[in-house]
Amino acid sequence: MISFIGADREQVSFMPHDLNDWLPEDHLASFVVDIVSKMDLRQVYSSYSGKGSTPYDPKLLLSLIFYGYSTGVFSSRKIETSTYDSVAFRFIAGNHHPDHDTIASFRKNFLPQLKGWFKEILLIGNELGLIKLGNIFIDGTKIQANASKHKAMSYKRMNQLEKQLECEIEQLITLGQQQDEKDDKSTIDIPDEIKRRKDRLVKINTAKKVIEQRRKEAYKEEKAEFDKKQEARQKYKKETGKNPPGREPKEPSTEPNDKDQYNFTDPESRIMKTSKGFDQCYNAQIAVNDDMVIVGNYANAHHNDKQEFLPTIESVADELKPKITSAVADTGYYSQQNIDNCPINIKPIIAKSKEKHNSYIEELLSPTNDKEKEIYRKRKHTVEPVFGIIKEVLGFRRFSLRGKENIDNEWGLVCLSYNLKRMFNLQIA
Repeated sequence: MISFIGADREQVSFMPHDLNDWLPEDHLASFVVDIVSKMDLRQVYSSYSGKGSTPYDPKLLLSLIFYGYSTGVFSSRKIETSTYDSVAFRFIAGNHHPDHDTIASFRKNFLPQLKGWFKEILLIGNELGLIKLGNIFIDGTKIQANASKHKAMSYKRMNQLEKQLECEIEQLITLGQQQDEKDDKSTIDIPDEIKRRKDRLVKINTAKKVIEQRRKEAYKEEKAEFDKKQEARQKYKKETGKNPPGREPKEPSTEPNDKDQYNFTDPESRIMKTSKGFDQCYNAQIAVNDDMVIVGNYANAHHNDKQEFLPTIESVADELKPKITSAVADTGYYSQQNIDNCPINIKPIIAKSKEKHNSYIEELLSPTNDKEKEIYRKRKHTVEPVFGIIKEVLGFRRFSLRGKENIDNEWGLVCLSYNLKRMFNLQIA
């Protein structure tokens, strides 16, 4: 008769008494705990007053959040649940179970420090020999905002609704006067209806001012680009005696476009074009090294990447910048300003136009040589897969916070946690 090993669920303990024996030594959870133990958290500890109930150690909470994000567990509720049903989370928590409110509050309170922690962990990795620099590869992706595009309103619709509400208010005032004269009781609360419309008018007026201010800011950049194109066309005509090729550039306007939009849930987010159509998004940027470690990151609400090249380089820790030899990006980042203003020790390698199918990039780089072509080809095998891992493997496709400052910090948390997993894999490789 065949014997089987069954589950004895009546036994006193399933797990070893020593928590260190719960996981193999080369486990990501142990690596995260070890890295966090090396961090300088004096500022965090000093923020505790010592009053009230005994708080959880910040290192414990930080390790839980970092490990959660590095394994695709972003929700504070799911992190709490995982301290019960996941051996790795239980190991990190030391058999404690911080509730989701505690985890969420800690994350919210110390979110502004994420940028500093991202750089600190990179420097720790550098000391451990896990961070190598030379080339950095820059790219961006659109991440869905914590706001529906259906909560957005166009400038044209705002103007239409503004007139409609003003008309309705006048009608309600007239109706109220008629009822007073007839001493007639209305089935609706007229003052309340008027107030509701006036409140909405205030919100629409605020939104219009934001759109108008955005247009003024965009106009400066667009006008400079327009003047530059016009100058080039005039120069071409003067030198050749022929009309320049292509359409005459359209002069930008200071007036908002009818399609310019404002989102009432997250006003700082924007409607952006993605691979799946248009959605309410933010633009997340990263710079990675040859080993696919993120060395710089930030997020904002800019629609395109042309103005993101230099800020992405700047986001790299000052201690690591001198080790960068070249910065590589696709055609979306190309501009003469980016070429001219790149730090003197860094060679900009940016495509001038999209690469044709089944072709190399002989006419794409400025300037071009075989070494630069070889470096540029690495872009598809370094920075692009990182976004694939973050979105498809970890499952981070939508910010949970709102507002540019918050989502910039949340993106820093995502990149930091990705790096922990990447550095762990490099260590055990």
